[in-house]
Amino acid sequence: MKKFIQYLGVFGFSALTLIACKKDEIVTVDEGVLADVVTIDENTTNLSGPMKGVLKSGTTYILTGDLIIPEGEEIVAEECVTIIAQGDGGPIGPEITVHGSLISLGTEQCPNLFSVPVNQRTEANIFAGLWGGIQCSEDADLVYLKWTRMEYLGGEGGPGTPRAGKIRYGLWTLSSDTEIVLEDCHFYGSKDDVYRPVGGKINLVRNTFEFCGETGGDGLNVKAGTIGNIAYNVFYGSATNAFKPSNEGDGTVQTNIMVYNNTIINGGWRRPGMSRGANINFEVGARGGAFNNIIVNCKRGIRVLEDADVPNISVDNNLYYATHQEMVDEFIPTDAETSTLSTLGSNNIYGQINENNPMFANYDVDQFTYAQYEAGEAQPTNMNQNSGANLRLQAGSPAVGAGTTSFTPVSVNWVHATGDRAPSVIQPSMDLGAYPMNGSGNNHY
Repeated sequence: MKKFIQYLGVFGFSALTLIACKKDEIVTVDEGVLADVVTIDENTTNLSGPMKGVLKSGTTYILTGDLIIPEGEEIVAEECVTIIAQGDGGPIGPEITVHGSLISLGTEQCPNLFSVPVNQRTEANIFAGLWGGIQCSEDADLVYLKWTRMEYLGGEGGPGTPRAGKIRYGLWTLSSDTEIVLEDCHFYGSKDDVYRPVGGKINLVRNTFEFCGETGGDGLNVKAGTIGNIAYNVFYGSATNAFKPSNEGDGTVQTNIMVYNNTIINGGWRRPGMSRGANINFEVGARGGAFNNIIVNCKRGIRVLEDADVPNISVDNNLYYATHQEMVDEFIPTDAETSTLSTLGSNNIYGQINENNPMFANYDVDQFTYAQYEAGEAQPTNMNQNSGANLRLQAGSPAVGAGTTSFTPVSVNWVHATGDRAPSVIQPSMDLGAYPMNGSGNNHY
């Protein structure tokens, strides 16, 4: 059995066998002897090292160093829990390393917060990568986050950690057996990808993403061996893609992702050039589908590269809106025109400038100039976050009733996410986007 080299610094191994892997350059070592695992109790205030147990409702905990959840153990955060990633005063922020399970049970009435000290929650620190988020080993069973807000993610990994010397992702998984359930969560400020699964079973529904990726990075950057569904999410201002299904890597399970009923706004503009997607991007052997999404003022349209599993990808019943001609010109990405067109159904809604306004209840889709989209770090703040917007549809919107329910979400065999931890399998809606007229879907704002 293998562990991250993280264990070397924390637990002290007796025999080492280093293996350098391709792609994400994962380093593993042979199993050694673990140090004592601390059980969290009513006297616990600081989190660091190997721990297990329950984080009690209404309590604030300080992440003073890397928190390790050993294999076979779990940490459960009840509602109203706050974790402040303060670290030990050094230049590298701490992380939560999961070899077992991490469960966060926030509620709509009292969400959980994983953040940094209040004085560091500034606009200047949005892409500072102040702490390392959640890093999973190949042995991790489950990360289950409900109504949890994670902020100011990324930053370089410290010596002896999985991403040593490299920028960390907000959430990272490495096994097709690891299960990830993210529901009604809020992700704000990530230096690179918010979540990069190198394999895994995923269910991402009703989440909101803001300020994801500084000059690169995606919201969800899927690699080989990942299957599941992405539905009813809201995405503001990704650096590159909101969601990128790819089968790149050495996984034995083909990536299969269904992306439906999402609302994606202002995506792709912090990534220079035209060599990437901007909202939903299928590539490198991935299969799946994209249905019922609303895509507004993104740099490019849904993109299917010719190296994707093109015959097994379907794209239909999506609505595009653009304020500027340059966006209209890339509704069908010019570098993947043939392969993208071959996946399109007949019910996608395209038009010219200012046609097919989705008629959000409170959001001005025409507020930004083209120069502001291209401004990089100088983009207006509200281009990349919700600033009082309400993305629910008004009566008469072309998105109302324009969807399809004729496809089936990807079937996932959940092993750990069962019982009261079972994911919400949400069926598609006939209304496009994350906010159907019947009030189902995303619950933020």
